[in-house]
Amino acid sequence: MKKRYFMAVAAGVLSFNSFASSVSCYVDTMAYDQYRQGNCWGGEHYPGFAPAVVFKVNASKPVARVDWVFRGQYRNVRGGTCTSTTCIVDVRSGEGEVTGCVDRIYYKDYTWKDVNWCADATYYYSDGGVMF
Repeated sequence: MKKRYFMAVAAGVLSFNSFASSVSCYVDTMAYDQYRQGNCWGGEHYPGFAPAVVFKVNASKPVARVDWVFRGQYRNVRGGTCTSTTCIVDVRSGEGEVTGCVDRIYYKDYTWKDVNWCADATYYYSDGGVMF
């Protein structure tokens, strides 16, 4: 009986969404990119590649709108502003860091919440040459 109880508890723990109520990101590359919760890193050495970092909010219920705050070394938020669950931030060539935070989240059930969920991205982009 104890064994069944332990297995049920273990299955419940393993089925828990580890990305709930957080921000994930990835540094865009030519390879397949995967979101990482809380921090991400990467880069590309390819001429003409548009350097960008992608941030995504992970919420426990359906989201209507998100208020994002970005800080660090970046050029602009693609599209001017971003209120969706996923935002693309254009960054400059070279090495840098950018942080994406969710300041307030509005849910589809007409509730909202002030939060401070963030993810930090470290990137390195060059045009194929060596950077000094």
